[in-house]
Amino acid sequence: MKQLLSNRSCAASGPAPGPTVGPTPGRDGPATALALLFLGLLLAAVLAACGGGVGSGGTGSYVSGPVTGFGSVIVNGVRFDDSTAAVEDADGARRNRDDLRLGMTVEIESSAIASGSSGPAATASRIRFEAELVGPVGLVDATGGAFTLLGQRVTVDAATVFDDELAGGVAALAMGRSVAVYGAWDPAAERYRATRVEAAPAAAPLRLRGLLAAVDTAAQTLRIGATTYSYAGATGVPTGLAAGQVVRLRLSAATAPLRWTVQGFGEALRTLPDGEEAKLKGLITGLVPAQGGAALTGLRVNGQPVDLASAQIPDGRAALVLGARVEVEGRVQGGQLRATLVVVRTDRQEEERGFEVNGAILAVDTAAGTLQVRGVTISTRRADLRIDNGSLADLRVGRLVEVQGVLGSDRRTLEATRIRLR
Repeated sequence: MKQLLSNRSCAASGPAPGPTVGPTPGRDGPATALALLFLGLLLAAVLAACGGGVGSGGTGSYVSGPVTGFGSVIVNGVRFDDSTAAVEDADGARRNRDDLRLGMTVEIESSAIASGSSGPAATASRIRFEAELVGPVGLVDATGGAFTLLGQRVTVDAATVFDDELAGGVAALAMGRSVAVYGAWDPAAERYRATRVEAAPAAAPLRLRGLLAAVDTAAQTLRIGATTYSYAGATGVPTGLAAGQVVRLRLSAATAPLRWTVQGFGEALRTLPDGEEAKLKGLITGLVPAQGGAALTGLRVNGQPVDLASAQIPDGRAALVLGARVEVEGRVQGGQLRATLVVVRTDRQEEERGFEVNGAILAVDTAAGTLQVRGVTISTRRADLRIDNGSLADLRVGRLVEVQGVLGSDRRTLEATRIRLR
């Protein structure tokens, strides 16, 4: 019996089947019934040890954060094989893996994360990407590295990626130009911190996902940051709409004076399935103090609830403040992430982390000193560039390479610091 149970797969779904035959009156005695009962209990115990049984939740992983590399899709230091993944946008429309870009904020459902030769890795089953804001550019502050969009202030830094149509960064933006912004809401500074800015179609619907600062149910208005939006007549208004919630809005604009109206609400936050291993990267958007005390018992990271009861926090709880950039690891239970580790990341650390692109060279421009790999333009002009297993002369179309680098001053080109030829 022990050998039989040891060969039983822990990956089996659903409860173990019970005995198909019960004790037969007149032939099977109490000893047989007792043995069958013991077998059933033992099988149930094995299932529990394997993580099965009723209410066990998922057996995979959930990761959320900006894309920092390709070859596999790299998010939060994990390499995801995206070759068979279903890719979709915020509206659930099917998209192509080639639509994914550096700096996009994504949610990935995958197999369990395992250690590989190149670090943590998994196979993605679903990848969902969503911009925080889509609409026309308002005022541009090139000196301060900021602009306004749908009444909100958006800031960029050395790790913010701009697409090819917006080379030059904030200085290249023109008032009225339609763009999409990926990033996170910083409640401490009441601004969006962009990880990617890309051109959007002029007719693209106006979209905004943000944290409610105030709601006036009588006047049917809500406030995000310093801007007020009317939701009178909007569809899909959530029950119990209140400050502190994250909402996803479809907007319309009116001029003279300029004002924004909510046409409808959409799903803003996905409820995480129990049992999933999870890694979140983003900004702290809420603090949950202990009842009657100042000690923190929980956080909200990009709106998602995080429990700190069992968390290791190397930087100390005093470092967990609104707007702080954090990386959280743990497991989902009861709809929230039970954190095992919370690490605070500085802006400097984020900038120095850089990006990584792996794949076949699609194009070479020797005059400009650039390559094209997975839709990314890569410069080979840095004086400190290191090339392994070859030289610049070996960089030709079709050659497989692994590239590490940082963003150039145009905010779209990746300046290679290391290229490894394969």
